[in-house]
This record gives sequence, C-alpha cells and structure tokens, in this order.
Amino acid sequence: MAHSRQPLVRPEKQLTSSRLDIDLDSPILDGIDCTPNTKNQMISLKRKASQLLDQGSPNTTSPFLKWRLAVVESKLRVRAMQKQALSETNIFFDEAGKPKIEFVAVVKEEEKALLSEKAFLLSQRKILEEDLNDIVTSKVQLEEAYIAELRISLEAASSSKEKLPGLKSPRLDRKYFQDIINEYLGTKAVYPDTGDSSKWCNVLGYWSSPDSVKCAHIIPCSWNTKDMAHMFGGDEPPLTSRRNGLSLQKKIEEALDNCWIIIVPVDSVASIPTEWKVVLLNTAERDNTFFRDTFKATDRELWRWRDIDGRKLSFRNDNRPARRFLYMRYAFAWLHAEDKSWPDFKENVPPGEVWASPNKPDGYLRKSILRELGKKTGDRLPKDLVSAGIFEDPDTSSIVHDEVAGIKVTELVQGHLDGVRDTKKDEESTRAGEEDEPMEDD
Repeated sequence: MAHSRQPLVRPEKQLTSSRLDIDLDSPILDGIDCTPNTKNQMISLKRKASQLLDQGSPNTTSPFLKWRLAVVESKLRVRAMQKQALSETNIFFDEAGKPKIEFVAVVKEEEKALLSEKAFLLSQRKILEEDLNDIVTSKVQLEEAYIAELRISLEAASSSKEKLPGLKSPRLDRKYFQDIINEYLGTKAVYPDTGDSSKWCNVLGYWSSPDSVKCAHIIPCSWNTKDMAHMFGGDEPPLTSRRNGLSLQKKIEEALDNCWIIIVPVDSVASIPTEWKVVLLNTAERDNTFFRDTFKATDRELWRWRDIDGRKLSFRNDNRPARRFLYMRYAFAWLHAEDKSWPDFKENVPPGEVWASPNKPDGYLRKSILRELGKKTGDRLPKDLVSAGIFEDPDTSSIVHDEVAGIKVTELVQGHLDGVRDTKKDEESTRAGEEDEPMEDD
C-alpha cells in the first residue's frame, strides 16, 4: 500500500540558499527557445528523473542509498541539460518576468548541492549505512535521518572555515607568502642608497613599482586544505609553497584569478629549466587595455591583452613554479572557459598529453584527478608514465575514488570564482599597513 506521505526526498532544496522562487523540476523551462535536440533531451531526462522519484524511496537503508544515488545522478543530468538549454538562448523570461540570469544561478546552485551529495554518498556509503541502520525504524525516519546526516557532513567539512558557500577562506600570512615568492624567484630588488624597492613581473619582464606587482597564488586561496590533500601527494602545503607563486602585474594577477589567462609550457618537449608562456582564453578582451605605463618603465605605453597572448614568461633565475600547480590551474581555467562558452579558446589550447610532472620532490597529482581532468580537456595521461605506475593513487584507484575526484574538480571550478572577489575584498580591507593596496580599474 502506498505511503500516505509523498516520499520525495529532495535535500538539495533544503541545502541550497536560493532566495528565488524557482522550481527547476516544474515545466518552467520546457518552452525555452533552444535547439530541438537539447529541448528533447532535457524533457526526456526530466521525465526519467521524475519517474524515479515517483517510484518512492525504499524502506531499508542499503536500497535507499542506492536509490538516492540514482536520483542524484539523474537530476544532475537534468541540470546539465537545463544549463545547456539556457546557454543556447539569448533572452528568456518566465511568466513572472524572472530573467535568464536568475535561472542560471539557481541551476548552478542546485547542481552544486547535488554534486556535494553525490560525493557524500560515494565516499561515505559504508559508514552512512551503518549509522542509519542504528537510528531508523521507519521509512519517514530513514528519509529524515539521511538528510540530517548529509547536513552534518557538509557542516563538518566547513567547520574550520574552509570553502563552502557563504564562508570565507582561512586568512593566510600574505606577507610571509610574498617574502618566500620574491626570494625564490628573485623578483624584488631593494636599493640600499635610497631604501626604495621594485618588483619584477614574470609576464611583462620588467621591473615596476612594488605597489603595482603582486605575488599571485597559482593554486587559489579559495581551495581548502582537505581538497589539497586529496589532489596533491607532496608533504609541502600547496597554498604556502614557494613553488605555488608568480610575481605578476596587478591586472595580470586578476586575469589569472578570473581564468582569463593560463600559463603553459612553450614546447611539448621538456626543457630545463622549463620555459612558460601565457595563453589568453577570454579572446573577447584581446583589444582592451589592461595597463597604462605612465612612468615608461616598459617598452610601450599601452598594454593590451593581445600583447601578452603567447608571451614567454621572464624569470630572474632558474627557479620555477611547480608544474603540477600550473597544470591544475590550466585545467581549472579550461573548464571555466568551456562553462562560459568563450569562443575559439580550444583552438588556442589544443588537447595533448598531461604535462604535470610526476616526479618528487616536485610531487604529483592523483591519477584519478588527472583522468577526470583529461576526460574534460581531452588531455591524455602519458603512456610511459602510466605503465611505470608513476601516477597511481597512494591508497586506491577504484572507480568510486575516481568519481569523487571528478566531483571535487567540478566543485572547485564552480566555487572558485563565486568566492574569489569576496576573498580579495576581505583580504584587502584587513591588510592595513601591508605592502599591497586594493586594485583600481583602469
């Protein structure tokens, strides 16, 4: 006999903070002006997800968790297709006048919640099953206990103020980071006679005033230590590593944070030390000026983004950032550019082999992380290194581990730009007396 309560477990609704009254499972997007193929797939996937929910949740823990994972995966496919449909139309308003941008925000918010739940189900399945078996005696209790456990898990992950929606990243010792980057790369010069100093920009290849050049994190500050431990195998904390930085003119540092640019090896054949170059992903900005050199410290007065597209980085010594950090940043920006549908960026960065170094002390990226990145970017793991077991995970290379790795990457791509500006404002407002001042628009 059917349960008197409609058994629709929808924790993503309870775990999101959207203030918009939008139900993405209603027919609200069915009439969107997108391609027929996208519309048919969207409606078909939504029908299948609805049927799975209408079947109702099982009464016992193990089948319930299996069913819930199927629901989450089904709804993720729907959200991906809804996002695709919205990207294919220039203008969209619902009957209440809500614009396209609000729907995109809600789709991404629910997608983020679903991905967090999927990672939770995959990584904690056994423990979760045991815990739920201990506390539930009915179907209603099972559903409620599951949502409670999911919420507790997500709150525990954020208890140390590590990155989740609405939380700031832990504040790092920025002065210490600047000092170790400048020392390692030789990018700060102090003149004893006057006490003045200048900084070297690794992209422009010129000395400039210290307030116009920043020490940029390659792996962003918005990534938390738990994510870092999962991805990188070295003992050195990535965020404070001297190999996790570059010295960049302020607007170039901002472009790196916003995924407008990437830094890749100049040649496919490894050189010692490695030569690096800039590639502009946001090609719509090519002709826009980012820096006006009023003090004539460089060889031109106006610098446009096209002037650094393909430009080799200039180093003061043989020290270089870690390849694994630069590769992770490259893949991260690639995924962001694809999500933004930036034109022609794939032509500038053709797929090839993963160039992240697997050798210690340079460290490595997990094989599961690299495999998931390769699926998205088209990069292949080098056969000789795979056969040698260089890229193996230290604990497991199971399918579940690979899926969790892929989810971690996706979550970071979605979450980084949401938090980067708030993080910058927070750092700059509390950094009174420190070296860098807040950036101003050109």
